Amino acid sequence: MSRRFLPLFAIVLAAACTEPNLPSISDPVVTASSPSAPRVARERLAERLARALADPAVRASLKQRLDASRAPERKLQFQALARADQAVLLAALTRSIPGSVQDVLADLNAAHGLEVYLPVAAHRAEWSGDDDFLVATIGRDGDSPIAFDAAGTRYVLHPDRAPDTPVLALVPQETDFTGGRPQLAATCWDWCGGGYGGASPGGYTPPANPNAGLYLTSSHFEEGHESWLKGKPEYEYHVYGLSAGSDAEQLACTGEHAGGGYVFDQNDDDWNGSALMLSETDRAAYERSHPGQPVRIVAFEDDDGPCEARVDGNRLTVLLQSVDAAYRAYTSGKLEPLLFRGIKAAPSVFNLVSAVRNAITTGDDIIGNAVESSISGWVPGGANWALKTDGTRTAGWFTTEYRR
Repeated sequence: MSRRFLPLFAIVLAAACTEPNLPSISDPVVTASSPSAPRVARERLAERLARALADPAVRASLKQRLDASRAPERKLQFQALARADQAVLLAALTRSIPGSVQDVLADLNAAHGLEVYLPVAAHRAEWSGDDDFLVATIGRDGDSPIAFDAAGTRYVLHPDRAPDTPVLALVPQETDFTGGRPQLAATCWDWCGGGYGGASPGGYTPPANPNAGLYLTSSHFEEGHESWLKGKPEYEYHVYGLSAGSDAEQLACTGEHAGGGYVFDQNDDDWNGSALMLSETDRAAYERSHPGQPVRIVAFEDDDGPCEARVDGNRLTVLLQSVDAAYRAYTSGKLEPLLFRGIKAAPSVFNLVSAVRNAITTGDDIIGNAVESSISGWVPGGANWALKTDGTRTAGWFTTEYRR
């Protein structure tokens, strides 16, 4: 161990004094339905990666790919990287800790999208691919990063200061690895340094998969939005599109009573799973009737009829106007099936009030209007959309992905 690693012990000892019962990698397995499952999976993967990098050949391969990355800060998409080159890294991850390939694949899935890179510029310039490194992961900004060395020793790093030892971050994905070229999103071009091998760059051909479409994979609400007297909440995500002129119509609803692949039942602050937000068939139909037009996503707590928003039209107008003003009207999304997340920020062009039932005395609770993270700023847990209300106040957030 190098002399540069010594300051880390002080950090570890200080953390140990305040947190004597830190969780370890040997803690009981958390089920995939638990809100903490992505965090636990990330931590297991961080330890596996650190142990795998004890092999000089694995380190050299990762270093080469990091240096060749064209993404910001030389990031790499970790799930794609694990499967690159006949899954060489996946095999190394499996060997690093006793277990099966299925165990690693389950963690890669539970962790959702991950990126790996050296976030500290000095570390990027300094690390030569040698054995002096840490692999660290984190939950939310402000948390203490959890790190591992090549022997699998677990450390708690300072939340505000990086150690001298180069740190490889394995964290929730925030980067569009297509580099602004959505036609390459289905390939390994920027994800893992491979060559072009996907669909024709001339356009997108809808897949034959009947389940293709935009999916909700995680959701968080800051408030319960429901009285104890009325039982569990019934959250819904409504997707609106342009109808005629500037009027809007509801294209889809994701909720407890939506039916089919659109069923989504969240009863706590956090939810992780898979629920359809807009099918590929409906997306393609909308694109044909309104080429290039965006959609707007609004979350409600339903009090009246399922998947039919009944709100105070005046209140909805004020809320949307305040959010539009705060984010310069970039409060809608353009559906892009070849993007990993499936949707990117776009300016709003329609009047949403025309698509809801105007109920003044009673109605559903408006939770918030979706604003993409590149516009809203950092969103916890790597989510790509924030739910905004009253201007810039965050009411929740959610994550999407497009399945082809």
